Amino acid sequence: MNENKQLVLYGLLLLALLLLAWSALGFLSMNAQPASGGQLQNTQENYAQFVADEASDKCQTPAGYTDEQWREHMGHHPDNYAECLQ
Repeated sequence: MNENKQLVLYGLLLLALLLLAWSALGFLSMNAQPASGGQLQNTQENYAQFVADEASDKCQTPAGYTDEQWREHMGHHPDNYAECLQ
């Protein structure tokens, strides 16, 4: 009986370590975006272009965003994009 408890404990420990490793890999891959390669960089030039593009139609997806990314962004600023989120 004692041996069974020890096997269960080792199994749970292994499962916990696997979950921790899986979470760490997911976090690292999410934050390992290349500096170039389609990712929009946070620069003064890009911000100025964003503001200029937004002036024409702030609900339209600007360059550098997918429709899904833009909708998510607008969702973070509902006071600015209320009419776009209806």
